[in-house]
Amino acid sequence: MRIHSRLSRCCTGLLLLGATLGVTACDSIDDLLRAENPAAIGEPDLDDPTLVNVLVNSVVGSLAAWYDDPFIWRGSMITDEQISGINWEQTARLNQRLVRFDEGDASGMFNAASRYRFMADSISGRLQTLLPNPSQNRNMALVLAHAGYSYTLMGEVMCESVLDVGAEILTPAQLGQRAITRFEQAISVAQAANAPDVANLARVGLARAALLAGDNPKVLSAAAAVPSNFVWWVEYDVGVMSNSMQSRVTGANHALGVHPRFVQGSWLQQNQQAALTDPRIQHFPNWRTGHNALSPLYTPYQGIRYSEYNAATIATGGAPVLYGQSTNIQLASGVEAMHHYYEAAGPNGTGPMGSTLDFVNARRAVGRQAPVELSGEALMSELRDQRARDTFMGGFRLGDLRRYAARGINDPNHTFPGGTHPTPGWGAYGDATCYPLPLSEYVGNPNIGR
Repeated sequence: MRIHSRLSRCCTGLLLLGATLGVTACDSIDDLLRAENPAAIGEPDLDDPTLVNVLVNSVVGSLAAWYDDPFIWRGSMITDEQISGINWEQTARLNQRLVRFDEGDASGMFNAASRYRFMADSISGRLQTLLPNPSQNRNMALVLAHAGYSYTLMGEVMCESVLDVGAEILTPAQLGQRAITRFEQAISVAQAANAPDVANLARVGLARAALLAGDNPKVLSAAAAVPSNFVWWVEYDVGVMSNSMQSRVTGANHALGVHPRFVQGSWLQQNQQAALTDPRIQHFPNWRTGHNALSPLYTPYQGIRYSEYNAATIATGGAPVLYGQSTNIQLASGVEAMHHYYEAAGPNGTGPMGSTLDFVNARRAVGRQAPVELSGEALMSELRDQRARDTFMGGFRLGDLRRYAARGINDPNHTFPGGTHPTPGWGAYGDATCYPLPLSEYVGNPNIGR
């Protein structure tokens, strides 16, 4: 999939370059307002069958462009995964769970999600006429799967959403239902196209969307069909579509630290090598301050959702790896599918990995934790803990915490952070649990109002 990301970023660069050259060459205000871009592909030209690969690549690249930031980086800021060390007041508010609809973080999240969603839906429609047999074509299945993910991810981060300057305000569950439709279409087309990898991508997404929509039977049927070793990556590359998480943990102005909830030791204690036994959540054994010279930051290493994860632990003298510019991020996996499955199955469930307790202990073994004998809500709390470790900084925690809260799950270890913020002088946490529709939508969409 790396070629998809490269083409998308390269095309973006060419368009920006063309726009810049056009402005500098203007001789009058009329030339400036005309804003012609000879490097751009006109909309009528998109109905050219030779551009099918470009269209598909643009969808894949659209996801890569926002998956690292804002989806993961800013999405995790209002959860208990990270402490932000950014020295900007707006970002500090965000990390305090103070999310304002009239600031850039809300518009950035909504706009990026909307671009991805529109791109996937629009191009899946175009492929219906551009492909000779769209119902049996791998590209069609792939774009439909991305369409499903676009609705799912939007539903996990946005409080509510509108589509295409429409009047209907959709809840996360309603977005999940729309995702389900697209994932089911993707599975059908992928099977007809003999594309099992795309079918499994869609099955993992279907299970995730069904959790969002509260459809447990659909979660079980979709997740159970995913092979345990399945992985699908969002791919990045140096200088083309770089993973922006790298810049958060390197250099003098590093800005990302592990929240006290996930620090593998005592908060603000130094020299914590002995506590770093779970390879899925490794971080510097000592805290330091970064960009704002204020926030205590235990810099995280790559978790299991990242491509250079090596299962090394500092406690045993290993050398885990920091995020890199070319570090890929998992979009879907067989392990993730099983987490969806056993959450829907409940404490007495059985499935591809045995009982819910069997699955929990299998994941504890990955984290070098001793097996447990639990049942009922205590077992489900431990399942939530293993899910948090298996998905750490992978783009799940915000959606998970929102889902637990919506279902009335009172688990103190799996809720939004509250009380006094760990950064000195920042005061108490706010109460934001999602990203609101931005001011630009209220201004630019005549069909909604507050």
